[in-house]
Amino acid sequence: MFAVLSRLKPTNKVDLITKMKIYNGEEIIEKGLIKRVDIKDLRDEQREEGMTGISTRFVMKAIDNALADSDKDMITPISIRNALIKQVKEQVTNEEDRNIYLASLQKGLHEEYLKILEKEITKAFVSAYEEQAESLFDNYLDHAEAYVNATMVKDNVTNEEMEPDEKFLVSIEEQIGIKGSAKDNFRADISSYMFAKLRRGEVIDWRAYGPLKEAIENKLVGSVKDISRIVTKSKSRDGKQQKKYNEMVKTLIKDYGYNEDSAEEVIKFASNNLWRDS
Repeated sequence: MFAVLSRLKPTNKVDLITKMKIYNGEEIIEKGLIKRVDIKDLRDEQREEGMTGISTRFVMKAIDNALADSDKDMITPISIRNALIKQVKEQVTNEEDRNIYLASLQKGLHEEYLKILEKEITKAFVSAYEEQAESLFDNYLDHAEAYVNATMVKDNVTNEEMEPDEKFLVSIEEQIGIKGSAKDNFRADISSYMFAKLRRGEVIDWRAYGPLKEAIENKLVGSVKDISRIVTKSKSRDGKQQKKYNEMVKTLIKDYGYNEDSAEEVIKFASNNLWRDS
């Protein structure tokens, strides 16, 4: 990401990290809506974009240095970032470029990595993450559809009919800043979108609609923040906390390619940076 950002030019339309994500084909969510920015317009603004910036060789050297400096023969996003900062300070002679690169590494990319890390830890912490996400998605659709159509929600187990759960709907929507009268349009848009996909015979799951996907991810992150903070920051864990910590490390190793030492390093980094004010 650092090398790519160094080759992008500023625009009034979006910040550089958002611009990078748009070029990468990612959906950008703002206030519950997919932000529409024409890639062609971005490219036309800067015809020479991508021609100058940090080289692949520069990044590879930083990775080599991070590995050489490790006393455990491992690298992590944290050690690579530190190696890049050191290398920029030592090798980038243009003061303006050096300041831009350092700001990117020390602020913009630092904050972006924390978002990525928080989601990784949440997924490692929540057993059956996919199932819980799918359950939230299904429940939201059931209650949003009933709200839009002014009908009742039927419980799949008891067959009991009930009013749409407004509190539950709001708890999901507030994760992406949907408030007040905006909720009606949001619920109607999701119901129409999902109905259209089903009518075309397409399979839908919790990732199908970008804004709702982000809301569900934020909901799950928030739901485990307090307990994950306790488990990761605690110096003397009880038996239950230690078991949860061990399971989290195993999941990071299995699903994300860490080894035991690197998993513990990023967990420690998370405890120092994600929950410092708690």
